[in-house]
Amino acid sequence: MSENTDLNTRKIALLDLDAFFASAEVLRDPSLRNKPFAVGGGGERGVVATANYLARQFGVRSAMSGAHARRLCPNLHFVSPDHTYYRELSKQVLAVLLETTALVEPASIDEFYLDLTHNTQYHGSASVTMESIRHRLRGMGLTASAGISNQKMVAKIASEERKPDGQFVVPPNAVMDYIGQLQLTRIPGVGPKSLERLNYAGYFTGHDIQQCDLPKLQELLGDKSGWLLYQRCHGHDPRPVVTERVRKSVGVEETLPQDMHQLRQVEQFIDEVLLPQLQKRLRITRWQQAHIKSQTVKLKFGDFQQTTVSRTLQTASPSLFYQLVREAWERRNHRGVRLIGISVALPDPDDQLQLELELE
Repeated sequence: MSENTDLNTRKIALLDLDAFFASAEVLRDPSLRNKPFAVGGGGERGVVATANYLARQFGVRSAMSGAHARRLCPNLHFVSPDHTYYRELSKQVLAVLLETTALVEPASIDEFYLDLTHNTQYHGSASVTMESIRHRLRGMGLTASAGISNQKMVAKIASEERKPDGQFVVPPNAVMDYIGQLQLTRIPGVGPKSLERLNYAGYFTGHDIQQCDLPKLQELLGDKSGWLLYQRCHGHDPRPVVTERVRKSVGVEETLPQDMHQLRQVEQFIDEVLLPQLQKRLRITRWQQAHIKSQTVKLKFGDFQQTTVSRTLQTASPSLFYQLVREAWERRNHRGVRLIGISVALPDPDDQLQLELELE
């Protein structure tokens, strides 16, 4: 974990690998470089995991159905994902970062926070250090964008300013102004329901929140979420770079070859396919040993709408998934089910920090 340092003296960077899965595939097959292509499934049941920037010019985006992507870009080429390969490549990137600082937090397979506060390379310049890292990654065939500030939230948002293959710095004395001009949609953790409440009350930008009284914000969002958004929009995000992350959830999901229209089919799929996968990931034979905090079932329907049902519990049980899936099934409104997922949440040692408005 990064050392406790005054917020104004910290140097926090977020490195975001550009179109990572697509870039990884170009490394293996350079002939893809000048073709619009997507990683994912191109059939009627397929979904785009990511697309290279040529494909994005046609409007192809992550989570889009493969069929829709082909309509937007008739010459689109699809590559099946290889997650084992992507994880190994991500580990190589992490190794490069650790040569600069031991304070690196992988936020995902393609995003990394770095605490460069006490870094002495390049006379302590975080900007030059990140330029150097990005130059080295280019030598590996990968491009990355970076955001640099005195806190995680602003560094993450800033990393989007110069994509792809660029970086953006928000110094401590500019943080308040930078946050102030942001639309609330760019503040991580402000979801559709919160945004609707905020917009209805006349709040649209970070500046609007900066001018809002805390009690009013808490009245709109609840005590914890209102307090957290107030703190973030006032430039107070003291979260450290954590080098060892505790896994918060474990889950599995599958897109079905054909839509399912009978509940017993869904229950059978959970029993025969998903539950064994989940138990293998948990590496347990007795659920009581897992200290599971909650269980969740997700159903995605043929129209790509989805619903989730969760239950916080005292005692974990595989059979609870069948109760949850029956509740989710009642919401299908005659739609077929195209994807089924089950997951469990694990206890977090810092539960008091896991507020309703998640900013990771």
